[in-house]
Amino acid sequence: FTSTREMTIPTTARVSAPEPADSARLVVLAGERDSGDTCRTFIFHQENHTLGNSLRHMLLMNPRVVFAGYTIPHPAEDQMHIRIQTVEDYPAQTALKTALQDLKSLAVLSKQKFLDDVARYKKENPDCQKMEPSM
Repeated sequence: FTSTREMTIPTTARVSAPEPADSARLVVLAGERDSGDTCRTFIFHQENHTLGNSLRHMLLMNPRVVFAGYTIPHPAEDQMHIRIQTVEDYPAQTALKTALQDLKSLAVLSKQKFLDDVARYKKENPDCQKMEPSM
């Protein structure tokens, strides 16, 4: 069966309604009774694979984190779920806070190294800014 009608699918289609501007960007799902504070799922609204993968990596660098994984439930939804399991007596929320702080420090350090190298390059190559674009 072949249809002659053109089907247009809007690229901005959403499965869920957009989050209200005043809503929380981070939601903590209630944990199971048996796992206590060491096993939690956190939902980040308005986030995607960029934060998910880098945050998972930072979590897994912590020896007290047993498991860290993230999912994007649906591409049209504006949220990322991250699941964290830690050793006994080390809350998953503490692991998340530490990983976020470490990720921010890494970003600041990376930016500073980049800016330092740009300045060094410009100093070593003063003619690089005098170049005119070719047509």
